[in-house]
Amino acid sequence: MLIYPAQVQGDAAPGEVIAGLRYFHQELRHQDLRRGEAVEVIIIARGGGSAEDLAAFNHEGLARTVAESEIPVISAIGHETDFTIMDFVADLRAPTPSAAAELVIRSRQEIEAQAEDLYQRLERAARYRLLMARQELTERAHTERLRA
Repeated sequence: MLIYPAQVQGDAAPGEVIAGLRYFHQELRHQDLRRGEAVEVIIIARGGGSAEDLAAFNHEGLARTVAESEIPVISAIGHETDFTIMDFVADLRAPTPSAAAELVIRSRQEIEAQAEDLYQRLERAARYRLLMARQELTERAHTERLRA
């Protein structure tokens, strides 16, 4: 997980959020695939506030940058009743920052269960292959004894 700290309120906020989007696009271009790191989604989030507090997310330049993003963007600005222009140009709008996190991060138990299932399937497949190889060797040995 990568975090780009930016102001989310005030005159400097739109520029800082735009800089964060550009940073993640640069990371996408230079990601280290050997370590399995990739920028797969960007969440732009902040808690609720007054219309003035959220005004930065109605900025035209920010809206255009979000709309042009090659990486999917989830807008998680404010709370369920708060809407900004960014919500309408993002790939997805989450009602709260917490909901955005829940959308992209599966629970540890779910991942562990999936890993355990894959391990069991792999183990069954390996046992089957060994059984088939053993059977083939037995048949070949029996055929060789009959020829001799």
